[in-house]
Amino acid sequence: MKSIDLRHRLAAVLLAVCLVVCCALPAFATSASLVSGRLGSLHVRLYDTHNDVPLRGGELTLYQVAAVKRTGGSLSYAYTGDFTGCGVPLGDLSDSTLADQLAKYLPTVPAVAAQQNVDEEGYADFTKLPQGLYLVMQTEASHGYEAIKPFLVSIPLPDGDSWIYDVDATPKVGATIPDTPETPPDTPDLPEQPDTPDTPVSPGTPDNPVSPGNPDNPVSPENPDNPVSPSNPDKPVLPQTGQLNWPVPVLACSGVLLFAVGWVLNRQGKKEH
Repeated sequence: MKSIDLRHRLAAVLLAVCLVVCCALPAFATSASLVSGRLGSLHVRLYDTHNDVPLRGGELTLYQVAAVKRTGGSLSYAYTGDFTGCGVPLGDLSDSTLADQLAKYLPTVPAVAAQQNVDEEGYADFTKLPQGLYLVMQTEASHGYEAIKPFLVSIPLPDGDSWIYDVDATPKVGATIPDTPETPPDTPDLPEQPDTPDTPVSPGTPDNPVSPGNPDNPVSPENPDNPVSPSNPDKPVLPQTGQLNWPVPVLACSGVLLFAVGWVLNRQGKKEH
C-alpha cells in the first residue's frame, strides 16, 4: 500500500511540474530542424473582408517581447528588453488578452524593433527580424478605420516538425469610422440693410398727384378736372376766370332801352304812311 501511495504522489508532483513549465514558457516542439541565427520576416495585410477593400495608410510597430532560448535539446522564450521582469506568464499566444497585458506594460518610450507604413494595398512588410516573440501594434490608424487590436506573432512559426521563417498575418481590422464632412467656413454676418424709404411722389405729377396735407384723398391744386376750394373742400365750385359782375345789369338795361327806341321809331314810321 505504501508503494502505491508513493507512486501516486510522485505522479502528481511530475504532472504539476509539467503544468507549471507549460504555462510559464511554452517550449517548442523540436529544436532539431531549427536553424539558429536565421533571420525571418513578417508580412501583415490589413483587409476589410466585409467591404472587400484594403486598408490604406496608417503605421504598424513591432516590439520584441522575448527571444528564443535553447536549453539542451529544447527551445523556449525568454523575456527581453522592456519586458524583462514583467511577470506576465506566456501561455496561449493566440489569447488576445495576453497581447493586451503586454501592450499595457510598455513604457512611455519603448524600444522599437521595427516600424512600417501600410501601403495602398494594405500591406506592411518587416524583414530581417531576429528569432523571437513580437508584439504588433498599430500606432497610427488607417484612414476611415479604428486601429487594430494588438497581437503576438512568433518568428519563426512552428509548423509541425518544421518552421516557417516568413510569416504572413491577416489580423481582424477595426471598426469603420464614417467620414466627417468638412465644416464650412463661418459665413460673415451681412451688414444690416437700412430701411428703404418710401418712394417719394411729386405733388405736381398729373398721373398720380398726392397732396402732402391729405394723403387719404389726394387732390392736386393744379388739376382743373376736380378743383376744390380751400375754404370749403367738401363743395366743388366753378373756377374763377377773372370776369366782373357789373356788366350784366348794364347790358340788360341797354337792351331794354334799345327795344324801346326801336318800338317808338316803328310807330312813327306807320303814322307817316
